[in-house]
Amino acid sequence: MSATELNTAAPAWTFTRSFHKAPYPAISPSRPELSQAGKTVLVTGGNAGIGYAIANAFLEASAAKVIVTGRRAEATKAAAASLAAANPDRGEAVGLPCDVADAEAVGALWNALEAEGTTVDVLVLNAVKVADAKPLLDSGVVEVWATFEVNVRAQLQMTERFYRQKGEGVKGPKNLINVSSFSIHDHNIAADRPAYGLTKNAAALTLQLIAQDTSAEKMQVVSMNPGGVLTAAARSVGCDEDSYPWNSRKCLVSRSVLRMLLKFV
Repeated sequence: MSATELNTAAPAWTFTRSFHKAPYPAISPSRPELSQAGKTVLVTGGNAGIGYAIANAFLEASAAKVIVTGRRAEATKAAAASLAAANPDRGEAVGLPCDVADAEAVGALWNALEAEGTTVDVLVLNAVKVADAKPLLDSGVVEVWATFEVNVRAQLQMTERFYRQKGEGVKGPKNLINVSSFSIHDHNIAADRPAYGLTKNAAALTLQLIAQDTSAEKMQVVSMNPGGVLTAAARSVGCDEDSYPWNSRKCLVSRSVLRMLLKFV
């Protein structure tokens, strides 16, 4: 493994001795034990960045159908078309517009899936609202609560609808992956955006409590920390190459998600 793939001087927020910055064989989607053959996967916020990379990795791992959702209809449809073009001999890629901040839209999404006979086997909670760079009291209750709506309420609603699906999917437990954040462990990482760390913390705890009370034979719940990835969304809120010790490749994150499906965390 080259020095560019493994940084032994791991950042303070990393709880492992090894800090990877590029894909490595153990997390390759081509590994038989990581196969997602026959499964239907839904990735929220899947039209760009980490979500798109995760969706692509599931197609590489032979998922039968990968659904990506996003707020912008054109971008979501374009993402699905791009995924299909990148994986011509693999599963189906579908783009469904859905603003998870809108509870009615989330309900309509799951109702439509049920009506067409689609049962989701794997749900990836990736959609997120990045709060303004202001202290909580400067942001005010309206803005902070809007962040809660996306980062907590929407995650709970998506999880509930996923768990309560009436249809039968692939044999075995449902799998839920929460894309968490290193900011829940080190509040200094995103100190300029306290509503972000606050709500991501609340979301992680919400899913921990759900996992505690739910049999893993019915639904396996995993929260994973993707590390720092300099996506277009990160740039849009003012981040650049010097802001944090970024992971250099989104595909490392996406492939780690597949690896997490084998583990109880």
